Amino acid sequence: MVNAVLFPSRWTLPEARSLAAQLRHTATTAAEYDGLELFGALTEYLDDLYGGAGFDRLLPEPERTALAGRIQAVRGRSGPAPVELDEHGVPVDLSATEADPRLDQPVNAAVTLLEGRRLAAELATAGDWQGELGGCLQALYTYLDQLYGGPGAFTELLTPEERAQVAAGAPSR
Repeated sequence: MVNAVLFPSRWTLPEARSLAAQLRHTATTAAEYDGLELFGALTEYLDDLYGGAGFDRLLPEPERTALAGRIQAVRGRSGPAPVELDEHGVPVDLSATEADPRLDQPVNAAVTLLEGRRLAAELATAGDWQGELGGCLQALYTYLDQLYGGPGAFTELLTPEERAQVAAGAPSR
């Protein structure tokens, strides 16, 4: 198994998971701590989609396409419309229109889907481990976008029941 780098970070997925667990004791700011917690929440979410504690690599084709198909089948073909993203993977300013309430869904106790994208972009501009963490978060959002149907498509978390359906390869409801 090849461990691909979580681009734009230089860390591979196993390195990122290990370092994120270790860095929780190093975080000194709310953004650092929230970023580490968000990384943990997104990897646990992907663990669920992979069928347990199995998110140890980014799936190659055709496995990625198969997982994306199961996710999209559980969500329904008419699932939420993708959100327009800027060059940093952050949704464009939604203040001019009514904000999509799904983006306010919490990923963990401190960060929503929208805030997570913004936090990833903010951390990615930092140096040292904070920049690597931001790059890893951006990579996870990009990967989840791919699994959900394209850029900006990761706008909601599946319920635990839906995650179990995806992991089991169950047909859509």
